[in-house]
Amino acid sequence: MEFNKENLDSFYGNLKSEKEFPQAFLYELFLVGKVTRNDAIIQEVTEILKEHGSLETNAAFATRNKLPENGEDSVKILNTLLHYGVIDPSFPLGKMYSSLGFSSLSINDETVAKKLEKHPELISLLNGITTLKIDNVFTKGLPSEICDIASLTTLEIEGNYPYLPSNIGNLKLLEKISLELPKLTLFPESFWSLKNIKELALSDIETEFQESLQLEKLTKLEEVGFYKVNLKDISQLKLPLSLRELDFIRLEHLTKLPASISTLVNLEKFNLFKCPNLTEIPSGFNQLEKLFVLKFKAIPLIKTIEDHQIFTKRCEYITLDDGLEIVPGNAPILNFELLINDVEILNYVLSHPQRFSHLEKLKIQYITDFSAVKLGFGQLTTLKAIDIHQGSFMETLFQNIENCTQLRYLKVYGASIESIPEGFKALQHLDYLCFISCRSLVIEAENLPSKIKELHLFDIKEYVASEKLLETEQAYFGNVAIANPQVLFRYLITKSLHFSGINECKNTEEDLIQYLPKPDVLTTLKAYTNTGHFQNVLHYCTNLVYLHLDNNEASPVPITSKAAPQLKYLKLDFYKAENLEDIIANMPNLETLNMAHYKVTATFPKVTLTYLKDLDLSYTSFKTLETLEAPVLESLYIALSYQFGMAGYAKLNQFKALKKLSFMGIADEVNSIPKSISELQLTEFLINHKFEVLPEFLKHITTLETLSIEGNHFVDLPTWIADLPNLKRLSIDNCKFENAVPEYFQKLKLKELKYYISGFNGHNMNPEKYNNLITPGYTKLKKEFSTEDHD
Repeated sequence: MEFNKENLDSFYGNLKSEKEFPQAFLYELFLVGKVTRNDAIIQEVTEILKEHGSLETNAAFATRNKLPENGEDSVKILNTLLHYGVIDPSFPLGKMYSSLGFSSLSINDETVAKKLEKHPELISLLNGITTLKIDNVFTKGLPSEICDIASLTTLEIEGNYPYLPSNIGNLKLLEKISLELPKLTLFPESFWSLKNIKELALSDIETEFQESLQLEKLTKLEEVGFYKVNLKDISQLKLPLSLRELDFIRLEHLTKLPASISTLVNLEKFNLFKCPNLTEIPSGFNQLEKLFVLKFKAIPLIKTIEDHQIFTKRCEYITLDDGLEIVPGNAPILNFELLINDVEILNYVLSHPQRFSHLEKLKIQYITDFSAVKLGFGQLTTLKAIDIHQGSFMETLFQNIENCTQLRYLKVYGASIESIPEGFKALQHLDYLCFISCRSLVIEAENLPSKIKELHLFDIKEYVASEKLLETEQAYFGNVAIANPQVLFRYLITKSLHFSGINECKNTEEDLIQYLPKPDVLTTLKAYTNTGHFQNVLHYCTNLVYLHLDNNEASPVPITSKAAPQLKYLKLDFYKAENLEDIIANMPNLETLNMAHYKVTATFPKVTLTYLKDLDLSYTSFKTLETLEAPVLESLYIALSYQFGMAGYAKLNQFKALKKLSFMGIADEVNSIPKSISELQLTEFLINHKFEVLPEFLKHITTLETLSIEGNHFVDLPTWIADLPNLKRLSIDNCKFENAVPEYFQKLKLKELKYYISGFNGHNMNPEKYNNLITPGYTKLKKEFSTEDHD
């Protein structure tokens, strides 16, 4: 049984119910007795240990040394446990240290080291810890007893130790080793039997240790780093094929790299830095298909490198010395895709298009200044996709863009660009054109191609419409000035239109939709301006399926009502007109209705929506929904609608198909939950309203899978919650409990418990209050419920 220092009394009680109690749990009892301040428990543990424990165990327990109650002082805990171990040679030091929440042990204190040198058998008792860190504190060399800690997965040693223990091969579970050992003479033979090592870091080794390296025997090794060590000619050094990352850092004497690098088929990252005497780089990097990070810095004796050595199949991050010249090689470069973050490398690609005849996608990141670029994208005629993140002085970059006749995708984000060249209009195969957060950019519509599948212009300076027809499947205009929106609409044909943040609310209320040359093509409209711009949308756009109008300019102009049987989704925000009922009544096939900031009337439209499944109301003035007939309504969300009171709440049982019901801010008069709600077969009930009592009749909603009782204060959490047979997720955010949740709730086996833990400890509920809602190893404590399988 796992030791629980947060709920010690409960742990002790559970321990006593175990079949093999007390013989199999003597040291857990020992720990309880030394941590608790409950005199009755201490006395009881004392009596049990006297009857069942050894003389040594009882002698250790009889000492006055207590363990800290909060369990946070690792140094004090270690010293106290070592004291017990000196008295009781069977004391499981490592297991008890881990039980208190410390899987990592650092020996960096000379007092501790002296005690361990005097009693080396204590080191053998540390079995159970997984990480051991040793500083330069042992005066007699590294104790061989370290190798008795078979549970170790990570070992870090720093100091002037000339030898590793010869029996280090006993640590079969080791996965990570870091050695900073200036005086290390060699590796013992048993070191190479550690078959589970995945990471090896060797630092500051000054001696001639190179001959003892047998890295090829570590067949699971994934990362190896040499940092300031005495390596020279290692061309014959064999490396395991499992390597994913290889670092040679600050190696002053290194002259040659391993020839075996070209065989490392799993290598992903290679880092070479400050090796002043290195004379050559081995060939074969281009054969490593998984290599995507390549760094060659501070290698002054190497003047050139062939291009196929660095443009590997997956290359993404290439960093080269300023003085290292890329030269054309003989082997072909077959890359379909390149990610470039260096101007010199970009210049090489643009100036050698014949070497990149297969290149289709170019992604450019982290280059802030393109003023040193000498040629434009027009050199790379095979390009199909260009993606640029940030940058300035980009004029040269887009030179001769019209030569990229196969270009289908172009995205520019956060760049300081003022215009696009006329050559853009020649790109007749563009599927996707996107400019985002280019705040100096003015786009002349005249310079765009006549057909683009998706056009996204967001957060740019201006769009200058022209009398040139533009056809798209999706058009997105957001946070942009448009001097003549009438011209934009008059020459726009699109299936989907997003129109928001236009002209910073300096708009007229002229109907723009009337200008569309083919309004029947439009199926989706999302507009964030005013209703005047789209007052006749239902009249003109007869195939509209999705309509979202956000009247954030507070226009009183009504939307003209007209039969719209094809419409499935309607969202109206800040609507000011009084004809809501007429509008919705003409949409008999609506499946989703979303209303926000509607305060015109307290009466919901009297309509029948046979197919309505989702209803979302925020900041509305509706008191009740009894005028709505929606036989298949499945989900209802009401938020910040303070006119909605008990009368409306009580009649929600009219929606017999309702599965999800959620509130967040309704009338203060709502002080209880109406019993009629228990008639519904809800799977999700987000109460999110403060009540004095949660009624017990809610237990009859046995279909509940998700329940939120946020914002409520309890003396005792209602027991009926534990009896809900299908409950998987529970939210207790912003709740307070006077009494801890009893063990009875452990029967729940929740998948998720939602409780936001503040960075300020004083704002958090004591975990002991809600621990019984958590099934160890199963329940996840979440800030927000996951959305998987809960659409």
